[in-house]
Amino acid sequence: MVVKRQCSFCAAEIEPGTGMMFVKRDGTIFHFCTSSCRKQQLHLGRVGHRLKWTRAHALKKAADRSAAAARPAGSKPAMRGGKREPTPAKAPELPPPVAAPPAAASPATEEPKPATKPRSRAKKTAADKTPAKE
Repeated sequence: MVVKRQCSFCAAEIEPGTGMMFVKRDGTIFHFCTSSCRKQQLHLGRVGHRLKWTRAHALKKAADRSAAAARPAGSKPAMRGGKREPTPAKAPELPPPVAAPPAAASPATEEPKPATKPRSRAKKTAADKTPAKE
């Protein structure tokens, strides 16, 4: 029996006796209709449904349109990570945390802070490091 296969990249039908089959080491089988599809997927790492010239792009676009028509009017799914997902339900808001009142400190118990000399940001040169000769 003659089996028509579908290209793993562009989703085009492959006539019997044509195309290429690529088997990965893990046993995954890819069927490609042309060498351009093989290069796009294996060497360049592209995804077929993202390129406008592929049949897979047209099929995905048609599926998105039918899904949009089935949705009720006015509702739009949120975009999360490039995929459309329904928005999750909001979690109930928690009350704000209660802050402890500041401790009342008497002025007699506080010690004054010692005055510090401001630091100089100027770099020392070699003349500053050597002792002066008299």
